[in-house]
Amino acid sequence: MRDASSYSIAMQNNLLAELSVQQLKQAVTIREKIGDLEKELGRIISGSPGVKKATPARKRRMSAAARAKISVAMKARWAKRKGPRRVPRSAAATTEKTFPRGQLKERIVQSLKVAGKPGVTVKDLAAKIGKSYGNISVWFHTTAKGVKEIKKVAPGRFAWAS
Repeated sequence: MRDASSYSIAMQNNLLAELSVQQLKQAVTIREKIGDLEKELGRIISGSPGVKKATPARKRRMSAAARAKISVAMKARWAKRKGPRRVPRSAAATTEKTFPRGQLKERIVQSLKVAGKPGVTVKDLAAKIGKSYGNISVWFHTTAKGVKEIKKVAPGRFAWAS
């Protein structure tokens, strides 16, 4: 079952199909005249004294002090919602001992030499040196590959082979 709008469109299409070319041209010119008259009517109505034109909205400017107050209030609201802050990663990293470049390699090599043939685990080495397990593990998978004396004796265990 069709609704009324689709039925009227179908009827209009059927009527247009039955018209001659000359009648279609007349219909188009009348439709154009109707469009022009509607535009003119719109201009007349919008120019009448009873109807006011919409004034463009003024952009409001906020002072720097007001923006700062809002910022502080929002930060306080976010902090309240998040709860107590966790220690940032950078602060946790400062608790580890930092060494100048190259000294990490020397300390790892020294520890491997002291451990002897059985070697040492990455976990134990990280605790001894004071670096994270991840840092030491990455060091073995990158830098240590260039040192031919370092041998992997078991999963997560390395030794110095001299």
